[in-house]
Amino acid sequence: MITDMGILYIEPSAKTSSEPVIDRYTRKMVAALRQGKEGLGYRGIHICKCGARSTNCDYTLPNGEQTNFLAVHYLAYHRDEVPQSELVKVDSLDCGEADPTPEELQRPKNKEASSELQNDYDSGPNGWKNNWR
Repeated sequence: MITDMGILYIEPSAKTSSEPVIDRYTRKMVAALRQGKEGLGYRGIHICKCGARSTNCDYTLPNGEQTNFLAVHYLAYHRDEVPQSELVKVDSLDCGEADPTPEELQRPKNKEASSELQNDYDSGPNGWKNNWR
C-alpha cells in the first residue's frame, strides 16, 4: 500500500482476477467516484502493473476523502490485494451504488501491453521515454 491517506491508494501486483468482482464495494465506489470532483491534473498518469491506465488527476469524493481513477479497477480486478481497512472505508461511503462502465472497470491489458507500458515508463528521464516527435 502506498498510503493509508485517502481511499485505495495502493499498488497491486500484475495478478488479476479473470472476471471483475462487482459487489457492494465496487458499486459504492462507482457511485462515489461519479459524484466526486476532479482535481487538478498532474504531468503524467499512473499505470497499474496489469496495464490499466488512470487519468492524470485525483478525485475528491463527497465525504471529502480523495481517491484515484483506478479505485474501481482495484476493487474489481485486484480484490485479493485490497486491505480490509480500505474495504471498511469504501463500505462507509454513503453515495448509493451504481454499476460500473467498461471505462470505470479498466479491464487489465495483456501481458505484452503491460510489459511495453512498463518499459516506456522505466527507460526515460523522469521515468518516461521521450517519444515526442
